[in-house]
Amino acid sequence: MDMQNRATLRLLSEADIRGLDFSLGDALRLTEQAYREDAAGAVEVPTKIGVHPHHPGSFLHAMPAWAGDSRALGMKWVSYFPGNFDRGLEDSTGIIILNDPEHGHPVCIMEGMHVTFLRTAACAAVAVRALIAREPEVLMLVGCGGLGRWSLRVMTAAFPSIRRILVSSKRRETRERFSAEMAAEGPWEIVPVDDIAAAGAEADIVVSSVPPSQERPVTLDALKPGSFYVPLDLMNAWADEVPGAMDRIVADNPAHLTDLMGRARPGASLPRPVEWVQQLVAEGGPKAGPDERTFVGVCGIASTDVVIGWEIFRRAAAADKGTLFAMT
Repeated sequence: MDMQNRATLRLLSEADIRGLDFSLGDALRLTEQAYREDAAGAVEVPTKIGVHPHHPGSFLHAMPAWAGDSRALGMKWVSYFPGNFDRGLEDSTGIIILNDPEHGHPVCIMEGMHVTFLRTAACAAVAVRALIAREPEVLMLVGCGGLGRWSLRVMTAAFPSIRRILVSSKRRETRERFSAEMAAEGPWEIVPVDDIAAAGAEADIVVSSVPPSQERPVTLDALKPGSFYVPLDLMNAWADEVPGAMDRIVADNPAHLTDLMGRARPGASLPRPVEWVQQLVAEGGPKAGPDERTFVGVCGIASTDVVIGWEIFRRAAAADKGTLFAMT
């Protein structure tokens, strides 16, 4: 059934999205739903394609997806231009375009970075939740930008047992400011740390989200036996020794992770095949052993974006939120 006239688009700003009744629990549930649909063969989600303008390290990625059981069809168009902060601009931007699966017409364009941060952190939490056999108590964040902020929120929503958060970043003032701000959001103890390796001896889950550089702050010493390491930056934070020392490596797009590692980090090695997160989520494990280190690759698959995006659109349409734009 059409949710609006076929020649009309609903435009949703970040403020519109934030104003909806949409919880962290909703994001976790929908991400798990998208993963289960993928494992059941009900999702079509090609590996992202992109172009790379002349700015070093920049890209624009096109990420289409169709999740049949959720009736979620659309595409995310996302950019990354490192160095934008020096010009007073955000380094990443994104929009999500939703198309009606009955007739293919676009029905919504929404700001995409809010959903991107939310679903990326949710993907990490859902993957860890499928594999961890205990209640984690200590989370360490390496990098405290937007992904660090949402990782804290979503990981603590997924694991209420987390009571202590350790925060590392390149600059002391950044991690101290982050810790002070985020302490107001929950009952956790948040501690800025200088020595990542020493802090890692406590951490059950380590999440990195740092920009590209020559520095590799996450060494094997920072990952204790039994810990989960989630590099949301994929290739930026870990030392070459890390993947080869992992007992398990899982990803939501194993082929993409393997290919990217071969191109971007040729000095590293994958000691074993990469397991498919979606299947592990659908089947409930097997769980990681008490001393196994697990590397969790969140590659960014658009099925999660469009499943979450469509639920946001449905709620916005029901509440008559956003701005209607006539295409004709």
